[in-house]
Amino acid sequence: MGILSGLGRWLGPRPPPEPAIRQAIERAVEIVDPILKTVSGYERKLAPAVSHALGYCEQLAADIPGPIEINARAFSADPLVHALFAAPRDIGDMLGKSRELREFLADPAQCEGDDFFALLGMRQREKAVNGIALEGGVLRNDVPQRLLYFADHTLGELGCRHENTRQRLQVVAFDGLARGFAGCVAELRQERHEARTAWNMEQAGAAAGRAERRQVLEERQRQAVASLAPASLLQAFVDWLMSPQERLYLKPTVVTVDRMGVISRQPETGDNFSTLNFPELVGRDRRQWIVLVARISRQDARDALLQQEQANRYLLI
Repeated sequence: MGILSGLGRWLGPRPPPEPAIRQAIERAVEIVDPILKTVSGYERKLAPAVSHALGYCEQLAADIPGPIEINARAFSADPLVHALFAAPRDIGDMLGKSRELREFLADPAQCEGDDFFALLGMRQREKAVNGIALEGGVLRNDVPQRLLYFADHTLGELGCRHENTRQRLQVVAFDGLARGFAGCVAELRQERHEARTAWNMEQAGAAAGRAERRQVLEERQRQAVASLAPASLLQAFVDWLMSPQERLYLKPTVVTVDRMGVISRQPETGDNFSTLNFPELVGRDRRQWIVLVARISRQDARDALLQQEQANRYLLI
């Protein structure tokens, strides 16, 4: 009886996904295309891939550096913070101009701790300059140099607890994977539209001796239509989620700079040089963001928002 009951469990239907997996599946399907729900057993088919992708995103979120204090004191003491901002006032400017921060502090449901946490993202930039450098014991002017700086600072996923911020980052990463696939689906739909248009134009101007061309267009249209069939989309989405490291990953970056942000191409030592380690978050579009988890003083944030409000009022007057 035990063997027969065990065989029955093995041959029978798999149990439904856990609530957290089912919730992630539903969110992903809505992002990609609700038509996936028309595939029989779509939850069961997606569950292993979604579970795998969630585990990857959890590790990715854990690998983002931080929490790192972002304030004027850190600008003086932490070489990384010093490199991320041109001057201490730029930290206040970033905070004061953040709509996400304004909404976060205005929400009475948020806790009233002294600090809060956020994902800080920015773009890495380099600029060619001419500066002063010591070469062969001689101080020279107009030496070609590369200056490291960062732009487009933005705050997101604000929260009162560090662990909650990490959890939100996992969700954001997973949703990013789904949106990346949704972008592929949009491209497939565009390909289908172009194939249909090309076929219609060919039919309208059909002429003898162009049978081979029409066959090519027919095949192109057939492939485009087949790739957008719900079952085909579902399988492609499963394959996509099973290889998340190819779609979204952290690219380690190491760079040595002096206190002025001038990049050193040679290993340097001494108090004037710092070796910075930070990751770049690379997604499907290959646009790279420097990311870290920041710890921010609530009072600093309030002061920055107040200063920005006063500056805006002055401009209106």
